[in-house]
Amino acid sequence: MKLYRVNLRFLGFIIFASRVAFAMATTEQPTFTPPIKAILFDHDDTLVSTIQAKWAQHKFIAKIFYGKDLQDDEIRLHWGKPFSVMIKLLYNTDDVESAMSHNLCARKDFPKVLFEDTIKTLVFLRNTKMKIGLVTATTLSSLENDFTTLNISRQLFDYVQTEEDTVYHKPDSRVFAPALKWLAQEQIHPNEVLYVGDSLNDMKAALGAGLQFLGIPTGLTSLEEFRQNQANGIQRLREITELLTP
Repeated sequence: MKLYRVNLRFLGFIIFASRVAFAMATTEQPTFTPPIKAILFDHDDTLVSTIQAKWAQHKFIAKIFYGKDLQDDEIRLHWGKPFSVMIKLLYNTDDVESAMSHNLCARKDFPKVLFEDTIKTLVFLRNTKMKIGLVTATTLSSLENDFTTLNISRQLFDYVQTEEDTVYHKPDSRVFAPALKWLAQEQIHPNEVLYVGDSLNDMKAALGAGLQFLGIPTGLTSLEEFRQNQANGIQRLREITELLTP
C-alpha cells in the first residue's frame, strides 16, 4: 500500500512537471534569425477586423441579389482568396462587375473595424530602421476605402501590394514575387523579412518564399494551430514591438 501511494505521488509529480514544461514551451518568445530588416503585413483580420462585418455583408448581398442563403462554412472555404475570385464563388455568378458594384454600394453599411493596437504598432515600427509593407489579396479600391474610413495613413507603409499586382495568391509563394523585387532593390534578403498574417495560407506562402513568419489569432486560425504547424505566434499585434526591439 505504501509503495502504491509513493507511485501515485511520483505520477502526480510527473504530470505536474509536464504541465509546467508545456506552459513554458507555449509561452516562449519567438526569435528571428537572421535579424529582421523588413516587415510585411497581411491586411484583413491582421490589421483590421474583417470577418464579422464582411461575412454579414456577403450574406446580405447573396440573399438580396442572388436569392442564396449563404452559410458560414461556404464563406470559410473561400475566405482569403482574391476578392474578385471569392465573390464570384460566393454568389455563384460570372458577372463579377455587378457583384463588385453590389459590394461597393453595401460596404458603408458593413464597416470593418480597426484593431486597437494597429496604428500604435505601425507608428512605432515606422520609427525604426525597418521597412514596412503590406501584401493583401484585397483590391486596391477596397484597401483605399479602408485607409480613408479607418484613418490609416498610407505614409505608414513603404510598400503596398494588392490583388491587382499579381496573378498569384496565397498559399502560392509566388504571391510575394513583386514584394521580393522591391525588397531586393532595398538590399534586403527574403530571410531578413517577417510576414505577419492570420491564416495558415499566409504561413505557407511566406515560408515557401523564404520569409520568416509570425501568426496572429485574429482571423480563423488559433494560436495553438499556428504552433501545431511549427509557426511562431503572438496574441496581440503590439507584441511585435517587444520581439523586434532590444
